[in-house]
Amino acid sequence: MLNTGFSMSRRDRFVQWAVTATALAMVAFHMINTQVLMGSTYELQNVHLFFALVLAFLPGLAGGSRVSRIVALVLLVAGIGGTLYVGFSIDHLQMVLGFPEPIDVAVGVVLILLVIEATRRSWGLPLPIVAMVFLAYFFFGHLVPGPLYHRAFSFDYVISYLSVGLTGIYGQFLSISANQIYLFVVFGALFGVLGIDALLSELGKLAGRRLRSGPGQMSVVSSSLVGMITGASVANVAVTGAFTIPYMKKRGYSPELAGAIEATASTGGQIMPPVMGAAAFLMAFFIGIPYVDVMLVGIVPAVLFYIGVLFSVHCASLSENIDAPTERADMRAIAKGAPSFLIPLGIIIVLLIRSYAPDVAAFWAIIAALALSMLRSDRPKLSDLLHCMAGGALIGAKIAVSLAVVGLIAQTLITTGLGSKIAGLIELLSMGNIVLALLLTMIVAIILGCGVPPAAAYSLVAITAAPSLIRMGLDPLAAHFFAFYFAIMSAVTPPVAMGALAASALSRGSYMATSMKGFKLAISGFIIPFFIVFNPVARLQVEQLDLALGAIIAMPLSLIALSATLYGYLLTRLTRAERMLTGASALCAFGFMTFRQIAHLPLEWPMLVASVALFGTAVTRQVTERRSLARQGKSLSTSET
Repeated sequence: MLNTGFSMSRRDRFVQWAVTATALAMVAFHMINTQVLMGSTYELQNVHLFFALVLAFLPGLAGGSRVSRIVALVLLVAGIGGTLYVGFSIDHLQMVLGFPEPIDVAVGVVLILLVIEATRRSWGLPLPIVAMVFLAYFFFGHLVPGPLYHRAFSFDYVISYLSVGLTGIYGQFLSISANQIYLFVVFGALFGVLGIDALLSELGKLAGRRLRSGPGQMSVVSSSLVGMITGASVANVAVTGAFTIPYMKKRGYSPELAGAIEATASTGGQIMPPVMGAAAFLMAFFIGIPYVDVMLVGIVPAVLFYIGVLFSVHCASLSENIDAPTERADMRAIAKGAPSFLIPLGIIIVLLIRSYAPDVAAFWAIIAALALSMLRSDRPKLSDLLHCMAGGALIGAKIAVSLAVVGLIAQTLITTGLGSKIAGLIELLSMGNIVLALLLTMIVAIILGCGVPPAAAYSLVAITAAPSLIRMGLDPLAAHFFAFYFAIMSAVTPPVAMGALAASALSRGSYMATSMKGFKLAISGFIIPFFIVFNPVARLQVEQLDLALGAIIAMPLSLIALSATLYGYLLTRLTRAERMLTGASALCAFGFMTFRQIAHLPLEWPMLVASVALFGTAVTRQVTERRSLARQGKSLSTSET
């Protein structure tokens, strides 16, 4: 029986206070550790996991049934006990890797179950189910006939390698969470109380005031700017959707389209430098390059994505007959809010470029943000700042437990050799054809991303599919960016689209309709990964100047023409002939980037010229039609007078 000695309301308040205090203690630990090293790598990971497990189970002591509170208390005590045991036994556990003692095995089993349950409570069932499948393979793969067979491992050996041997759970993924991702998540959470929403709202008005799609463009601009910092689609939706979605609905957008615009723009935040979300830090680890290199390569694809999204939003707005906004941007609000956004952002960029560690860059950005908030005339209350930081700590803890589970899966792939077998299977199914291999990788990434955190989805694809793409001749950076993009785009891919789910909750629209509209708006995100693979200029690599210039024209043109074709709008509604012209233009632009890879088919330049000519013809027809309608309207008005 769980008896705290409090009434329900007092108990809940106590639990809420305990969660906030623990979250702030976790932030303080990581902030101090950036300046004063507080232990070895394994000790830091263990403390990080300790806090993450406490924050995963502590909220379960509030509300719910008595049984659920007892279960949460047992899990909480087990998490504290297990991590304390590891903390005091690190040297011993390293010495007995693969041959643990009985008490080590017991603790290892408990830790494995705890991180899986914590991930279930944080992210739902998909990732834990994937983890259980891989763990079952580790234990019973020697019973599987054929190419997936592996030699038998003892129970103790498996548990040691998955947890208490300081691999698996305590592998590189948890280390990246502790050393690179966590403080960036906390920093992103601070934007909720720094007055950034007013700045973003005014910037959006400034960007979209002259377009009928202005309210939608405001959402895209706002979410992309927030995404540069938070790098998390659901968090982006929560921060910017609270004011963009009601504004769009007020201007005439349907709840589903308003939610879809916000979900799509927020999803793009995870590909927008400088932060780009947790998955980008993992990419730097997989490729073995500094994070700043990943950040720089991400600029061109991110710009292309938002070009495609902005034009899709424009076309979708025309299809719903949205009126142009009339609000003027408040330049004083922009000038007042800009420093709180630009100074911390500038600190991050400068420190990363100067090769400072990511957590150090995040530390100084947090300090700058807090200092700037205190200098504002409308500075937030200390309690608001603390609760905001605690909220960021909770999100960071959820990411930590999910990456601990990814560590389990990664260790299974490594120890059993399953990773290389899956890579070989992709090569076999694609029959050596790089395009088929890319399509298979795309499908795997989207499936793994259904309800799974993007960092986890990307990690699984990077371990399994990316090596086969590299062996088939792809540049490692291109192969990993390809997997990265599709893992991110899963947030707006039906049937399980987490970004669309959060946005539909705010807009009160249909979830499935919101996710379908979001998928259509984000179509550029499903094309750009192929640009990254087949066009070095998308990776900031210029091999031939003429082809690079051609690609600079072809990439945005193909995305704009494709959006116009899908929605049936350009400057106004497209006729059937005009829609065929834009569709053919998109295909020719894609052809330019495809045929240039085939030496014996020198058709790339004719394809590019045809693309420009077809799109130009469609635009000319639209301009002529609009002028004709304007003259008719003027004549009608004169005759009526």
